[in-house]
Amino acid sequence: MQNKKTIMAFSALLILLFHLWILITKSQVEVYLRHMCVIGVDLFFFVSAYSIAKRDTIVYKDFFIDRVKKVYLKFVLFAIIATFYFGWDVIRFIKIIFGIELFERGGGALLWFLPAIMLVYLILPLYKKVDSIYPKLTPFLTVSSYLVLSIIISSFTTWKNLFILTNRIPILLFGYYFAKYNVFEFLNGHKFRYWITTSAALIFGFLLSYFVYMNHWSVSWYQDIFYILYLPFSIGMVLLLDQIKVNLLIERIGSVTLELYGLQMIFGFKLASAIFQSIHRKLFSNVVTIVILIVMALVIQYIFNFINKLHLNLKGNRY
Repeated sequence: MQNKKTIMAFSALLILLFHLWILITKSQVEVYLRHMCVIGVDLFFFVSAYSIAKRDTIVYKDFFIDRVKKVYLKFVLFAIIATFYFGWDVIRFIKIIFGIELFERGGGALLWFLPAIMLVYLILPLYKKVDSIYPKLTPFLTVSSYLVLSIIISSFTTWKNLFILTNRIPILLFGYYFAKYNVFEFLNGHKFRYWITTSAALIFGFLLSYFVYMNHWSVSWYQDIFYILYLPFSIGMVLLLDQIKVNLLIERIGSVTLELYGLQMIFGFKLASAIFQSIHRKLFSNVVTIVILIVMALVIQYIFNFINKLHLNLKGNRY
């Protein structure tokens, strides 16, 4: 993977479009395109799994503590802000920060992706260790366990909200084994091979997802497995985005993905609505909303960095 920041930046923008894009034409095609932006989450999972698999060594305790500092503490802060902003009680706040709401509400949980990715950080390094000992057995047992888990979840209506997490297991495995078997290096060894693979994944993935979405969106089985059907297109997007070199704008957006996610899920819907009510032009409103949220995310990042630097200086002065 050559341009991780590019993938992260575009992933963040796709998630933003999925949540806040105001439909301009309201055509089925536009509705489909907005819905396809859900793969932004899948791209993040892919990059996370790839990055963990590519590490030569992982000191488990140090790695997880680092993730707690960089991801979980910000998640808790956003949960505090949301609790005060929406007037929730302490019980819901506790359920949010301990991931209980994720299992109760699935995608309806506040910032569900953040406790989900913390689970990935908790489990995947252990998976890597087991896989290094039993390289042939581990993927077989993993896929088998995933299929059994999917059958169990699908048997209980109240559990189906877990599909938003469990059906991302395949993209995690793709990210992990892309790193383990040096797939990027292999494809980059011959540009024709790279672009044929990328084009095939994008075209096949687009046609598959478009056909199924247009014909089966209202069918319950599709609601359960559409993340799986979007896999080819997600892989194609990863390959495509990895060829886009990082520039200053991509670097900045790629560095505030967590802040951007938190802000949009707490304030984004009201902000988008207020901007549209003032401007009354859908396309312009969408652009303004995106720009304002990115600027807000950069400001929040600056505040986080300032507090962290202040803490480090105070800690250094003690010694």
